[in-house]
Parts: sequence; structure tokens; C-alpha cells
Amino acid sequence: MSAKLDLSEHHQKAVLEYLKFTRLRRNQCVRSVVSTFEEAMDSRLNEGTFTAEEVKEMMSGLEAVVRSDVECELFHIDHSSVLLLKQLCAQADKWHLKLQPDTSELQNR
Repeated sequence: MSAKLDLSEHHQKAVLEYLKFTRLRRNQCVRSVVSTFEEAMDSRLNEGTFTAEEVKEMMSGLEAVVRSDVECELFHIDHSSVLLLKQLCAQADKWHLKLQPDTSELQNR
């Protein structure tokens, strides 16, 4: 991994810890979406047949809940990333370093 990242062992560990954190958050988000679908199936699909309007209503409700959950999770991811960047910049400022992040590389991933 050191050849790919070209980082010290200490910084490699920091990157791996951040990746573990983001994986945990991603898994929580997926579990939340799965739970939303399970809840909808348990509460609404015990009836026999549905009209097209009832199905549209269920799907719209489900979409609203999933959209809200995903937007909330994306907000938390953004907040966590900005907080991490703020910490890195504060450390760089302390040592009078100027970081030069390449945001174009983010778009290519």
C-alpha cells in the first residue's frame, strides 16, 4: 500500500482508519435503506391486491423516506470530510505549511 499512496506508515494508518470510518457509515446507510423497505413491506403488503394508485402512493412514500435518509447520510459524509480537512489544514497552519489539494483527482475517482 505504501507504493500506491506514497505515505509514511503513520499516514497510511490514518487513511485506513478513515476508510474504516466511511465504510461503517456507508453500511449504516445501507442498513437504514433496507430497514425502510422491510418496514414498508411489513406494514403495507399484507393486503391482497393493490390498485395502481395505491402502488404509486406506496412508492412515493418509500421514495420520500429513502431520499431523506440518503440526503441525511450524504450531509454527514460531507460534514465528516470537511472536519477532517479542517483538522489537516489546522495542523499544516501550525507548522506554516501550505497544502495544495488536487480536487480534479477527486472527480476522476
